[in-house]
Parts: sequence; C-alpha cells; structure tokens
Amino acid sequence: MGSILMIAFAVMMILGVPIAVSLGFSTISAMVITDKYAAVAAVHRIISGIDSYILLAIPFFILAGQLMNTGGITKKIFRFATALVGHIPGGLGHSNIVASIIFSGMSGSAVADAGGLGQVEMQAMTDEGYDAEFSAAVTTASATIGPIIPPSIPMVVYGAAAEVSIGALFLGGFIPGLLLGLMCMVLVYIISVKRGYPTTKGFYFREVWKTFKDAFLALLTPVIIIGGILAGIFTPTEAAVIAAVYAFILGFIVYKEITPRNLIEMLLNTVVTSATVVFIIGAAAAFSWVIAMEGIPQRVTESILSITTNPYVIILLLNISFLILGMFMESLSILLITVPFLMPLIAAVGLDPVHLGVMIVLNLMIGLSTPPVGMSLFVCSKVANVKLEKLYKEILPFLVPLIGALLIISYFPDTVLMLPRLFLEK
Repeated sequence: MGSILMIAFAVMMILGVPIAVSLGFSTISAMVITDKYAAVAAVHRIISGIDSYILLAIPFFILAGQLMNTGGITKKIFRFATALVGHIPGGLGHSNIVASIIFSGMSGSAVADAGGLGQVEMQAMTDEGYDAEFSAAVTTASATIGPIIPPSIPMVVYGAAAEVSIGALFLGGFIPGLLLGLMCMVLVYIISVKRGYPTTKGFYFREVWKTFKDAFLALLTPVIIIGGILAGIFTPTEAAVIAAVYAFILGFIVYKEITPRNLIEMLLNTVVTSATVVFIIGAAAAFSWVIAMEGIPQRVTESILSITTNPYVIILLLNISFLILGMFMESLSILLITVPFLMPLIAAVGLDPVHLGVMIVLNLMIGLSTPPVGMSLFVCSKVANVKLEKLYKEILPFLVPLIGALLIISYFPDTVLMLPRLFLEK
C-alpha cells in the first residue's frame, strides 16, 4: 500500500495538482485500491488533524502580519532602523536587515516580510541610488529571518506535527535569527564598499531617540508576545490573538491608517490563506497516518542507519534534502509530510527535536530565497519590478551567509538550545 500511496502522490505533484488535493487524493486512492483501510478513516484523520488548539495561532499570526503591514507599523520600524545603522556603508541595506529582524518578532512569515515591509525597504533603497536588483536581493535574504525569530508560523506547524513545545522552538530561533542578520550585514557591507553605495548623513542620537519614540508602541509587540509566553501569562496560541488585537489597536485607533474597507479586505485574505493552510494540514494528517500505519518511517530509519549512524553525517544529509525540497515545494507541506518520517530517526541518533525544528525551518526559508522557484524571489521581483534573471544573479552571494549560518546552527546545537534551556528547564 505504501508504494501505491507514494506513486499516486508523485504523479499528482508532477501533473501540477495542488498539494492539498494531491495528499488527499493519493491517500484515498491507496485506501480504495488496496481495501486495507476503510476510506472513511481518511475523513476522520483529516478532521482530527485540524482539531488542534495549537493551530489556532496560524490565522491570528497571518492577520497580525497584514494589520502591521497596512497600519503604518512597517514604515516606523524602517525609519528607526535607518537612524540606528544607516550611517554604515551600505546604510539602507543594513536598515533593511535590522528592520526585518524587528518585524520578524511580529509577522511570523517570510513572504509577509518580503511583500509588506519589503515594499517600504526596496522603494527607499532605489530612491537613494541602490540598484533595484540589489535592493530586491537584500530584501529576499532578510525576509529569511522572519520565521526564525519568533513568532513563526512554520515552527507552530512543526511543533504541532512533532509534539514539541512551541515556546521552546520560539526561544530557540532567537540566536540563529540574529546570527543570520549579522552575517548578511557583513556581506552587504562588503558589496556596498565595492560598489560605492551611499550611506545616510550620519549617526545622531537625537534622530535615533526620535524615531525610537515614534516606533515605540510597534517595538513593544515582540516584547509583549515573548514576554507574555515566558511569564506564563498566555500560551503561544493566545499570544497570536494578542498580537492581532494589538496590531489592530495600533493601526486602526492609534495610527489611524487602517480603514474599515482595509479591515474587511484583510479579514477576507486571512480567511482564504488560513483555509488553504488548514486544508493542507488536514490532508497531510491523513497521508501521514497511512504512512505511520504502513511502518514507512521505521523502514526509512533502518535504511539510513544501515548506511551511517554518525549524527553529523545524518545532519548533513538532512540539510541537503531540505534545501532541495525547499526550492520546489511549499514549506508547510514539507513539514507535514516529512516530520513523521524523521521522528524515529532523530530518536535513534539522539538529535534534539527543538534543534532539528529550527534547523529544518531555516533550510526551508533559504529555499524560499533560492532559484529557480523560491516564493520570496517571485514576490520581491514583482514588488521591485526586477526581472527574475537579474535577481537570480544578485541573490547568489547572499546564499553564502545564509548557508554558513545554517551550518553553524546545525553543528553547534547550543546556538539553538541555549535559551530554551535557560528559560524553560527547571
């Protein structure tokens, strides 16, 4: 039955059928053809797969990201970042990255960062004389940080699939996210000095203080989200609701940049996006149940362990596999399909599931920035009005710091596990 399931799924994907339909159709087809399980079991698994309190966080984080992009929050954050690091050679490139680090604590989505904050960043950079393709490349690379620094929609999905603490995953992403930003800033500095890109007028504490005060309420968002979780005031799921409500108050009441019409559009977009994600999760739950019942994860584990039991080699193989998958498939689908395969393997070689989760999410986010079909590349290409071919060439140097950070995180687990151990272990 397992072979029929995988063949049907592969055929559907090759034909370009949407991932959720491919998962559901292949599952039911395998059940009907073999008559090994009742097809109604697939329906039960789909329903039970989406009947999760943790997954309620997804629509609220999606809504929070849209509210922040529309409510004037992104512009205030970018102005503060520019006052802080704009005087460094390649100033607005550094501002782009710092703003993405800050905004990462609010949206939880790489594509939301690229399409929302990215519009502000790329326009400002091109107005100051930066090449449009360089501006788009910096924005694409910096958006990778979005789902690494909490909150993170992919980490919520991974945590639900692997039954791992969402709070631990969120904390585990802090240091890797900052490392990513720092390494990208080093590359921006080198390229900017070589090409003679401009800086802002200089570092002035008065300007930093002014923009900080202007953006203060927006900057409180990650403090409220993470502080509330660590203090035990609310759960990660409740934090998503708090983030959405807080973003609504800022955009609609305080800054007055969200109109009732904007709000209706954002709610509709949130419903459509959330429904798509939930459809994928439900179909993947049924698919994963059949995989588990057929003992496929155990067989995969045995096959890999027959080749090597060295955890360093296994980490390398996992990185290569997820980088390739991330280039061609949607990240949430990859997580839902592959996590059931991985749990027996990581238990056998002693890998920490929190470390693995952050590592996998980073792999998939790099995939969003990697040619030929990275989603962030398409978004930034469209927003910046840059040909994809030019953006492909410009993004390649940024893959060096991104993959470099990935290797550091992969082989030095304390970069991920330090904060969860410090704050969550008793």
